[in-house]
Amino acid sequence: MRSRLRGRGTVALVAAVAAAGLGMVTATPASAAGAPTGINWDHVWNGTGVRVYVEEYGDIISVCDTSANGHSAFVTVDDWDLNISHYKATVSTGKGTCVTHRASQGGKYNLHEYSNIGLTFEGQGGQGSYAVNFINDH
Repeated sequence: MRSRLRGRGTVALVAAVAAAGLGMVTATPASAAGAPTGINWDHVWNGTGVRVYVEEYGDIISVCDTSANGHSAFVTVDDWDLNISHYKATVSTGKGTCVTHRASQGGKYNLHEYSNIGLTFEGQGGQGSYAVNFINDH
């Protein structure tokens, strides 16, 4: 289970994340209004106005809007090893709500095993996005 930031502007992003006190955190499912409960999330990332949860087993990805700022939160899910764009999930129902997709939905939601999965997410209307990745190894 590896996680790292990638892409242009990584140094600036890391500095901004550190300054804002954001980044990878460990949270219990109960702390996420609207996110599926009963899941021991493998990864949880926070950004301004957005939180993204990942459970590798079952390829469950949930994106939540965490700010009443008038902007939708979203995450794009890509396979960086195979250069495949899987999907974009957008939360347009306001603060405290989430959108979740999982492998059991089939097709684009069933991520390749042992691939480097990249997530790009944001929640402030184009004012800055975050890029993270993980190896989908279980």
